[in-house]
Amino acid sequence: IFLLDASNETLVARSISDTALGKRQQAIGMDRLPLANGGRTVEVFLTGTPHFNNHVNEDADELLGVKDGLGIQSQIAVIFKVQTHHRGVVLAASESQDFFSPQDVRFLEAVARWVGIVVGRAELAARVKYEEIEPSWGQIGEEILTIMAHELRNYLRPLEGRLDLMRDRAMRDQREKDVQNAESCIHTLGLLSQSISDLLDIARINQGIFTINPQSMNLVEITREVVTKFDAKHIPIAVHTPVEVVFTADPDRLHQALEHMLSYATSQEPQPKEIIIDVSVETRTDGPWILLTVKQIGSVLPQQFENLFQRFVSKTQSTNLGLGLYLTNQIALAHQGTLAIDSQSSDEMWLTFAFPVEEEELVVSSMRMIFRQ
Repeated sequence: IFLLDASNETLVARSISDTALGKRQQAIGMDRLPLANGGRTVEVFLTGTPHFNNHVNEDADELLGVKDGLGIQSQIAVIFKVQTHHRGVVLAASESQDFFSPQDVRFLEAVARWVGIVVGRAELAARVKYEEIEPSWGQIGEEILTIMAHELRNYLRPLEGRLDLMRDRAMRDQREKDVQNAESCIHTLGLLSQSISDLLDIARINQGIFTINPQSMNLVEITREVVTKFDAKHIPIAVHTPVEVVFTADPDRLHQALEHMLSYATSQEPQPKEIIIDVSVETRTDGPWILLTVKQIGSVLPQQFENLFQRFVSKTQSTNLGLGLYLTNQIALAHQGTLAIDSQSSDEMWLTFAFPVEEEELVVSSMRMIFRQ
């Protein structure tokens, strides 16, 4: 039986008879048949057509190694497949002329079908076993990641306290440069802490324990707080919103979602000229929906944008890993909502976080306002 070694396009003998002929086959290297060398066995593999010849010595298209090196006079070669894919050749050979009959061809074809079934089932069993092992390794990895994240968080808390003390001492001594350095370190530490929180959230999502804590909240206050503290990298941010939008949801998760949407918007290359955050209410067939839209003016819709909500996927030119949008999408789903990316023009991209709210709990001011960072 010859099997294809796809890495070097060679048919390799995997089952050789324990006979003098079989040993000679290995000794002269005829147990490996490169497809480029041709010959009847390779021809059967490429075409799928059986070969039957009781006078091989007269066949000008057979390899000299078969005729002279092995002294083969009669042979049958048939293809064997796994499903519809050519995987190898079943070969029967003899040093005697007129050794085989047409009935032997049909028998060898039946053997080849059986070989294909056996190989296919063996590969399927190996794949199933791998897929059973793979999730367990993934689970172990997630457990290690969770433990490490908790340990890192334990180290960060005292470090943050020490930085606060250093900043306060520098402020008392009016050392402005040291104050700026301390605040920069505190900001970086906050980003690291947020990344750790994101990793823990991913572990909770995979374990099915990602939860929200709904309570009465004002989205305008959340938006103002996020925008005021957010480092927009000198990109102007304008917020268009009603004066008041009160409903029941998880304020911490919406705070997290808006931060991630802004982080994605400001991490694009080239950077947007302006970012507009729009808060609105839309009446749908199932009731009112809150729409929180981050509009990137001067940005284009990335290719394969439908993959952006997967883990560790982002636009190629972005410094953002896509982790934030994955979590934002999960937060939207936890609120029975959606996260969508869209474009209204060639130089504009929208990220819209939408979710339903109870009409009797919704309070919306009829007056709208605009504030800027």
